[in-house]
Amino acid sequence: MIGRYRHFSLLSNAWLVAGASLAALAVLGVLLWSPWDRPAIAGREPLLVYCAAGLRKPVAEIIADYRKEYGVQVQVTYDNSGNLLTAIRARHDRPDAHVGDLYLANDVLNMRDAQTKYGVVAEAIPVALNRPVLVVNRRTQKTLQKQGKPVASVQDLLRSDLKVALASEAASIGKLMRQLLEPSGIWARLEERRRKSNLVSDFTTVEQVAQTVSLQDGYVGVVWRATAVQYEGLEIVTPPEFEGVTEQAMIGVLTRSRQPTAALQFARYLTARDKGLAIFQKYAFEPAADADFWEEVPEIHLAAGAMLKPGIEEVIKAFERREGVKVNTSFNGCGLLVSQMKGIKKGDAPGRFPDAYFACDSSFLNDVQQWFDAPVTVSQNDVVFIVPKGNPKGVRPTLRELTRPDLRIGLAHPTNSALGKLVDDLLLNLGLHAAVYGPDWQKRIVHTDAAHDLVNKMRAGALDLAVVYRSNALSTPGNVEKYLDILEPDIGLRATQPFAISRESRHKQLVRRLLQAIVAHESAQRFKSLGFHWVYEGK
Repeated sequence: MIGRYRHFSLLSNAWLVAGASLAALAVLGVLLWSPWDRPAIAGREPLLVYCAAGLRKPVAEIIADYRKEYGVQVQVTYDNSGNLLTAIRARHDRPDAHVGDLYLANDVLNMRDAQTKYGVVAEAIPVALNRPVLVVNRRTQKTLQKQGKPVASVQDLLRSDLKVALASEAASIGKLMRQLLEPSGIWARLEERRRKSNLVSDFTTVEQVAQTVSLQDGYVGVVWRATAVQYEGLEIVTPPEFEGVTEQAMIGVLTRSRQPTAALQFARYLTARDKGLAIFQKYAFEPAADADFWEEVPEIHLAAGAMLKPGIEEVIKAFERREGVKVNTSFNGCGLLVSQMKGIKKGDAPGRFPDAYFACDSSFLNDVQQWFDAPVTVSQNDVVFIVPKGNPKGVRPTLRELTRPDLRIGLAHPTNSALGKLVDDLLLNLGLHAAVYGPDWQKRIVHTDAAHDLVNKMRAGALDLAVVYRSNALSTPGNVEKYLDILEPDIGLRATQPFAISRESRHKQLVRRLLQAIVAHESAQRFKSLGFHWVYEGK
């Protein structure tokens, strides 16, 4: 019995091992094949999208491609942008309602209201540009041309021999028309005709306007150019009043989306110049400026001054999780970062040029500004003295204390660090440089590339005085309570921290969203708690 039992046990184990191996292979195969389980594309629920009717055709095609490529289901509600926003707000105000995931508006104003006025949209990404045009039934225009009075300007909207089809003001095109036609008084006259006659008719969507004008004689209307080209029966007229006028379609992630990462991934696909925007172009839309390239898991590189690390490290981690992306960071002294950038550009240094640079001081960004777009000023940071708790050497808050031979002094490196350069320049301007850097300066002065290292050295008892940023002293809880005192020197020195995006970045829109995360209210409070002065006043 024992022998047979053992034989059965070994056989069973062999079958179990084989079965487990087959099962593991099957699971691996499913993971590799199934698009809905691919780690790059998040979410299992269908994405719920509110889409402006004027964007219907390109968006429907993009959704079909996305489903085919990644297996993600997308359900869409089409209407004009204003009605969609009203529907979103109604659901947003009900705590138990499933609001949805994305809002695709055909204009900036509705999206701005959704974000700032109503708080129903978090991130917003530019999609494509559209242009308003007059449209007239092709047969009607031929007849009018023979009579020598073709439709040619916005004044033709007031003709008595034509009926006017307009989208309601809830639609993006209707909202824009009011803005364009009010100054000349044309809008008021159209409103009067709407009340007193049947010469002016309202339609819910821009598509309905285009369809009505294309099928019926004697009509003129205002639609988007991208809508007009989809109807064979329309003659397109760009009046002088519309020259240079554009509107920006936007896609926004709803603040109550249950799957924001999946929503953002689809939004990135839809707005990628080599994916969704290629389809928008096919339908006569103009791609948004600085559109990103598509990658399932894009990686961006942020170079930032070391003193900024405590302020943005957690923000970056949260951004990575929400977006489903990777942010590679280089925290270092700004002098070293600038040298690395110059080396990369010359081909003398390895590595990838950063997508963005968050500098400790604007003087260092100035050295590489030719490779970056215009910067945004985020914060400022005071230069302070720190001394061991209780100030046992009686250090006074004046730069002349740096000349004292009895003090072990810590300074940031004058070349590798923005802080070091600021202090070094100040010493030169005040005529104190020679006195500080006398023949024996190396015996009493320590240089570091990053000022937080000076704080660590003081905590270890190696320094009597150090010049640091206020945020360096406040970055670690307990520093001021247990280990050091902050002295306010008489120099009034303050560094300014700008954020700039590389001109050659393939993911400018993604980097802009990272900037928005950095300057968000919660992040600003973190900066302030570290002793920074908040400067950013973005819109």
